[in-house]
Amino acid sequence: MKVPLTSSHGIYRDTDASVRVRRWCREQLQHRDVTHSLTRLETPLGSTTVLSAGTRAGLPPVVLLPGTGLNAATTLPTVRLLHGKHRVFVPDIPGEPGLSSSHRPHRHRLRAYGAWLDNLLPQLSAEPVILVGHALGAAIALSATPSAGIAALVLVNPAGLVPLTPTRALTRLRTRSIRNSRGGTGERILTHLLSPRYLADENLTDWFSMLTRDCTPSRPPRRLPTDTVRRWAGQLPIIVATGEHDTLLEPERLRDPVRSLLDVELRTIARCGHLTLRERPHAVAELITQLP
Repeated sequence: MKVPLTSSHGIYRDTDASVRVRRWCREQLQHRDVTHSLTRLETPLGSTTVLSAGTRAGLPPVVLLPGTGLNAATTLPTVRLLHGKHRVFVPDIPGEPGLSSSHRPHRHRLRAYGAWLDNLLPQLSAEPVILVGHALGAAIALSATPSAGIAALVLVNPAGLVPLTPTRALTRLRTRSIRNSRGGTGERILTHLLSPRYLADENLTDWFSMLTRDCTPSRPPRRLPTDTVRRWAGQLPIIVATGEHDTLLEPERLRDPVRSLLDVELRTIARCGHLTLRERPHAVAELITQLP
């Protein structure tokens, strides 16, 4: 599938921005206590860098797809909890800040990402995997083709089922970050994404400040066609959960579509906003243990 890609520096404002983001990711990976390896694979969306951690322990491997603005370096708290029991793979999604290609699909975005994942999974594991998708990553998982290579589906803060509804304040901050590359809005954006009780650490604040300074934001994922989502219902174990305080994908808006499209009940993660992979990594690990 030939996919038109963005031009110039891709998602980065300039070459220096690309260098800063990639250096930050590599430094985070080097100084964290998760033993891992990085592999670069060629895919329909260009070069894809994949973090691999953990060893085989009799349980299916986990492929973790981060949400918008996240990647392997920023989801290490979740990887740390999973890699003792599972082999874990975390691809940096092309077109999102990280170590993969900086060019995002220009048209048919989720369809292109689905084809990307169809191509990537056989390169990661010969045995069926547990596919864990967060936010944009969940929409990408649902856009892929159901197959024997996927043993179960865990969707967290899932995009693709309903439109995202950013508050007016968050929309203003995102618009300001597009117009003004000097940054300064990252910490304020986090206040709209996190639970009121969660205090962002310096690492996460630095990352979001870098995003607003060095990267152009992507459009929110669109709602997927009903037939695309319904393909998964009844085919394999599925768990869907969102944060109690997720203001982009509120539990009350997700509950009925999850039930009608996927034939499962939505679970709510207490004391959690939109960034579950950072706020409540233990909750993500617990969801995986609850798979049949």
